[in-house]
This record gives sequence, structure tokens and C-alpha cells, in this order.
Amino acid sequence: MAKLPGEAIEVINRNALVSLALTRGYIAFLPVYDGGVDFILYNESTNDVQKVQLKSRWTIDTKYQGRGIVVAFPDRGCWYLVPHDELVRMADGYGFTAQTSWTKPGGAYSYAPLSKRMVEDLKPYRFERLEVVTERAAVEASE
Repeated sequence: MAKLPGEAIEVINRNALVSLALTRGYIAFLPVYDGGVDFILYNESTNDVQKVQLKSRWTIDTKYQGRGIVVAFPDRGCWYLVPHDELVRMADGYGFTAQTSWTKPGGAYSYAPLSKRMVEDLKPYRFERLEVVTERAAVEASE
């Protein structure tokens, strides 16, 4: 199988995350212009709006601070959807915010794979595994 281009990987990952979000009552909207928000999740029952930045790994970036953005990323088969500013708070506790890549102007920091501590800290933000959700949908469709 040929290596997928980055754009294809992003579409596949976005669709996977949207599928997971559907199980929590969200629908997805794609912005006409990406100014730091890859897509928007909206839950009509709770009136919750999530401005999502899709990443390939745990990431913090100074350009997302204070904007109400949530970062979505996979790690070892699990997807996470975490408020960016909460990731920065966690990063401070891990010592990541002392790294030069974060402290320089326009700083950012990413990390993969997640440590055991990070997996535990991120548990409230973890989705069910995609294969569990798709299997359940397939069973329900056949009923």
C-alpha cells in the first residue's frame, strides 16, 4: 500500500473523530476558512460548541492560548479531545513549559507517545476506541 499524503491522513483522522463525537451527541461543521479551527462540534441538546484543532499527537501551541480551542489527537489507538488551556496547565506540571520550544516567541511543544501519568490525567477526555463504536453501529444497523 502506498503512503498516504498528509491531507488524506487529516481527512481520515477528522472523520474518525467526528464518528466518535456522534456517539456523544455532536454534529460537525467545517469552517470555510481555517484560522486555527479545523472543524466545529456542536451538541444541540447541551448547546455545547467545541472549536477543534486536529493534531497527530499531544500538542500545545501559544497561538491557541485563550481562544477556547480544544485539541484532538490520537495516541496508541485512543482519541482525546482536550481544552488547549487545560493541556498547558498539565504541561506546566510535567515541566514541558520550561522547554525552549515552548518559551521562545511563537512557541509550541508536542509529545508522543503519552506517558502513563499523561494517560491517567487525560482519562476524562478519552473517547471509546473507534473499533468499539463502529462495531456497535454495524450491529445496530443490522437489527
